[in-house]
Amino acid sequence: MKQNIVVPPQACVQGCHNCSNECEQKELGVLSPVAAMDQLLLAIAGQVVDSEIIPLAEALDRVTAESVSAQFDIPVATCAMHDGIAVDWENCSRKWERGEKVLAADEFLHCPMGSVIPAEFDTLLHAEQCRIRKDNTAVLLALPIQYQSVQLQGSSVAEGEKISEAGEKLTPSHLAMLQYAGITQIPVKRRPRISIVAIGNDLRSPGSRPGPGENIDCDSIFIQAMARQCGAEAFVAPIVPDSESEIEAAVERELKQCDILVVIGGVGRGEQNYGDFTVKALRKLGTVLCHGASISPGGKNLVLACAEGKPVLGIPGPPHAAIIMTERFLPPLIEHYLGCLCYEPQEIEVTLEADLRPRGSSIWIPRLYVFKGDSGYTARIVDRLGDTVDNFIRAMASTTVHGDPEQYKKGRKVKVRLLYGEKTLKRKARKMLEQ
Repeated sequence: MKQNIVVPPQACVQGCHNCSNECEQKELGVLSPVAAMDQLLLAIAGQVVDSEIIPLAEALDRVTAESVSAQFDIPVATCAMHDGIAVDWENCSRKWERGEKVLAADEFLHCPMGSVIPAEFDTLLHAEQCRIRKDNTAVLLALPIQYQSVQLQGSSVAEGEKISEAGEKLTPSHLAMLQYAGITQIPVKRRPRISIVAIGNDLRSPGSRPGPGENIDCDSIFIQAMARQCGAEAFVAPIVPDSESEIEAAVERELKQCDILVVIGGVGRGEQNYGDFTVKALRKLGTVLCHGASISPGGKNLVLACAEGKPVLGIPGPPHAAIIMTERFLPPLIEHYLGCLCYEPQEIEVTLEADLRPRGSSIWIPRLYVFKGDSGYTARIVDRLGDTVDNFIRAMASTTVHGDPEQYKKGRKVKVRLLYGEKTLKRKARKMLEQ
């Protein structure tokens, strides 16, 4: 037996790290956020979502399941880009070289803009390059450039030309070009289905008034909105009390009808004293890959698990922690199923107005105010962290604080991730300064 392995002489009574038994009491090491997510993505590497065919008009922000190509040439025939007379450039060139500048009636054709140019012609003369005579002949005043003002068949889009690759998120420009090229139905990836289960005796449903020691569940709507913003479907299950059997039943039920399961609450390590039964239920139904990551707020009790081949994200209940854990760990799971990026907050560089102190060895993600000055953007931490309006609504960006404290001193430049676009950010900052 290896020296660092201990066989317990009696039943487990608390968490341990080096026991030879693989039971629910054994604690996992704290991982970095990247290592934790890598483990979960590896566990679900073979999981995919089906494709479906939908009307193109309903496909905005959907992700293509396969490449899509043009059904025909655009334009379908060579046509005039302006009003003018169509000519054969080679014929005009020969005449010009010989000093002959008159075109017979059968050597040109009047073509209004957009009209089809017959195959015997390839160039369009502008009004200032020729003169039409009463005898229906034309006089060359200048030799045009070959193919001048002519749009050749297939020059914009060729039949069979690939318009969209598989795994592309469709924008308004995609829809316009696809419809232009004859596409009316398009194969897309089914939206991943996310089930959200909030757990806690203290939680009350929206619309009720909480009593002492109670709170309205607000994590669920944030997670649901984030999931939909990323291109998934999300459904909120009824609140589950702190009951081991009811948590297990809810997890088992939701796993049958989702691609990704998010459980909120009950993920602490106080099973015996505080009714934290979520991790125990996940161990019964699958494999807990991570219980704790070096990120705050919320990472201490973060749970990443795999059950029935599906990813399970377990996040702590405090809303200020739930939003950070959701922003950090839910989008990569959705991106795994969709095969493309779905959450790309804009990053800018700011100058710190005050020190930000790293919090131990964990990555700290505080929210900030951001202001635009003559010399660029500046930022400082919000007035009130936690479950506050400052932290949720008035904040304009977040940043990552980790490592050498010197890099987060007042006056240093850091990267921040914007919670709003820059124009909205400026408006919010202006209103804040006016108050």
